[in-house]
Amino acid sequence: MQNYDMIEGNRGDHKVYFVDKTQLETKLKYLKQLTEDYETVKSNHYAFERVAQMLIESSVDIGNMIIDAFILRDPGNYKDVIDILGLEGAISKETQHALHETIDVRRQFVHYYDTLDIAQLIPLFDQTVPFYEQFIEEVLQFLENENVPVTAFGKGAQ
Repeated sequence: MQNYDMIEGNRGDHKVYFVDKTQLETKLKYLKQLTEDYETVKSNHYAFERVAQMLIESSVDIGNMIIDAFILRDPGNYKDVIDILGLEGAISKETQHALHETIDVRRQFVHYYDTLDIAQLIPLFDQTVPFYEQFIEEVLQFLENENVPVTAFGKGAQ
């Protein structure tokens, strides 16, 4: 059975909805693990591809969960998810910009995986992995501010 909890925050301008906190915690932990594993796996071409693509996918999944929970406007694409989080104050402009840079190369992982220039992509992800770590912290802070305790990393109450 899923752990749905009602979000009752300070947002009088948005309706209340439900979020699967267990799933959100799992996705946040997964993203955290990706950031921790990045340095050790980036020298392996295939491991780098997987970790880099999943950094993008998991952060957008987390963003979609937050957007759905607060019934914010529907995103049209991956960048729109990140933009909505920025507009709502869930993430900083710096994090928003950094994640945009990696989302720009997502298509290469999905459609042009056979011709990826890993030597070009590694420096981009070297610069943006700290922003994925920051994304996690900013999302947790946003949820805490909205009275949605998440215990993914020992924060919040159950």
